[in-house]
Amino acid sequence: MIKQPTNSNILHPKPPKNSFVVGKWDDAENFYAVLPIGNALAVVHQCAIIKKCRNAQSARNFISKHQKRRK
Repeated sequence: MIKQPTNSNILHPKPPKNSFVVGKWDDAENFYAVLPIGNALAVVHQCAIIKKCRNAQSARNFISKHQKRRK
């Protein structure tokens, strides 16, 4: 019998902090959501994942840079 390797992330997960939003819901151009995906956080803008970040601080930094770039 061949044993299948296990994924240690599944057995011992390290979930990131909870998700959060940046901006107001009414303003679609400046609304960002940060959602946990696996062991990372995905930055979502206008229904598209634009970046995966390792922690909340890097996600906030990316959002601020992305807002400045869009102006």
